[in-house]
Amino acid sequence: MSLTKEIAKEILSYLPYRYVNLDKEFYVWLEKFEQMKEMTQEQIAEEQFKSFSAVVKMAYDESPFYRELYDKYGFHPRQLNDMSDIRRIPVIQKAMVKECGRDIIPHRHRSKRVFLSSTSGSTGASLTLYSNRKVEQREWAAVCFFWSQVGYTPGDGRIEFRGFFPGNEEYKVDRYQRVLRINVSKLTHQNIEKIIGLIEQTGYRYFHGYPSSLSLLSKLVLEKKLAHRLQPKALLIASETLHEYQMHSMKKAFPDAELYSFYGQSEKTVIAGWTNSTTSYSFNPLYGYVEFKPGTNAIIGTSFINDVMPLIRYELMDIASTPVISNPDAHYLFPTIHSIEGRVGEIMYKPNGDMVSSSLVAIALRGTKSVTACKLIQHQYDDIEILLETFQPMERIIEEFRPVIQKLYSIFTANMKFRMRVVDHIPREASGKFKSIEVMVKRDGIQI
Repeated sequence: MSLTKEIAKEILSYLPYRYVNLDKEFYVWLEKFEQMKEMTQEQIAEEQFKSFSAVVKMAYDESPFYRELYDKYGFHPRQLNDMSDIRRIPVIQKAMVKECGRDIIPHRHRSKRVFLSSTSGSTGASLTLYSNRKVEQREWAAVCFFWSQVGYTPGDGRIEFRGFFPGNEEYKVDRYQRVLRINVSKLTHQNIEKIIGLIEQTGYRYFHGYPSSLSLLSKLVLEKKLAHRLQPKALLIASETLHEYQMHSMKKAFPDAELYSFYGQSEKTVIAGWTNSTTSYSFNPLYGYVEFKPGTNAIIGTSFINDVMPLIRYELMDIASTPVISNPDAHYLFPTIHSIEGRVGEIMYKPNGDMVSSSLVAIALRGTKSVTACKLIQHQYDDIEILLETFQPMERIIEEFRPVIQKLYSIFTANMKFRMRVVDHIPREASGKFKSIEVMVKRDGIQI
């Protein structure tokens, strides 16, 4: 960012949030989402199909990528008469989108300035993403719509325990966005009191971060007996699979705070969140259309908010649990799933070389409460090291993990060797994200 822009942002940060950070597009889409509460599921489904048809037609007419793809598969938008016709449209993957580059952008946006960002690359390949201010306003409206369930209003200050820090700074103050960003990769016993002091100075009471980051914060404040100094109103959890042991750690450190988890992606295809005190994820049907791939239950999404980079039937790497009945008190949000089980790219191996999905490993870890982070490192086909981040005594850890190890044996077979190691801290990535599975062997058995 140029010095001029930094100075301008600093000046604007003293104006009311709504005047500088929100525009008409935000309020139009927030109202659109709020109106769903007064609609029937049938009415919402009709609006959803209109949005789906519109984005497909626009993509075919204006995007070189989609025109070539749909012609190749013999699909034309006029064949889309109802939702049952969606199966005629080919599913796309990240590699296809990465290869096509700017050809995915519709003509109406190709000559205009667009925002550039990228996915985190946690699945092995980063993807360049395109958007503009209108798209970002729609996205923020969707997030605020979900967060309103725990009292959040646009402009409320947040403490963020997430994101990439290019330098070695421990924190960054963003007055323009009303955010204090904490560098989780630098959060330790040595600086936790300093960080707490900064949080107290802001008066901000919404903590937003990865579950691994917030559970690390919980561990540190409990160990240092500092939890009484932080009284967040809510913990806003996102961007990683949420485990029960992490929830337990957060509740122990911040018993009066509401926990709220929501699911989204950098690609902005679909979005979901907990509803009315339940811990199941319900999707916003006017933000995007969600499908589940037969066999793997991988999420396939179609975005209604990003017309700069339309993603239609885009296969995400996230695996959903089996859909369940939606919460009757939030009938306007559907479909509903119990959890995000893991990522397609997180594959481990049995001693004989057979692949094991990360979702099975996540299921095996359910019910654990004595750790704040758990990481499985597969060094060889028959050798997995289990790192446990905790401050609980070893006897308690062994007792709690005995049934976990038995479940893991049932998944990986009795020929697998498991080694448990208790550590004070498991390092996070530069972005603050936590990698719960690391495989050091390739498919042919050669160690990386």
